[in-house]
Amino acid sequence: MAVAIRNLTSRAIYVPLNSGTNLRLSPGEVSGEFHEVELKNNSKLEKLRLQRAIAVETDDVAPKDAAIEAAPAKAADQVAAAGEAAPAGAGDDSDPRSRARKKI
Repeated sequence: MAVAIRNLTSRAIYVPLNSGTNLRLSPGEVSGEFHEVELKNNSKLEKLRLQRAIAVETDDVAPKDAAIEAAPAKAADQVAAAGEAAPAGAGDDSDPRSRARKKI
């Protein structure tokens, strides 16, 4: 899984990785993505994380956004499955004058 590191401080910070390289992050800067094995069992990285100097960001953001976008469609399916009918003309936006009257 790809991860990135964000500098949460107001000063430059050096983050040591397991491969022996160091990341230099300016204030508020986000590193490029790299593999999470660079962060496993890294005591210096954990110390920076506990001090809230850095934040480790994973690429799990996209699936959560997709789940949020799918939620309204799922709710509409549940309503239809429950046997409740949609109001007449609920999906019909062909008449522009009708939009003002369709407040829910």
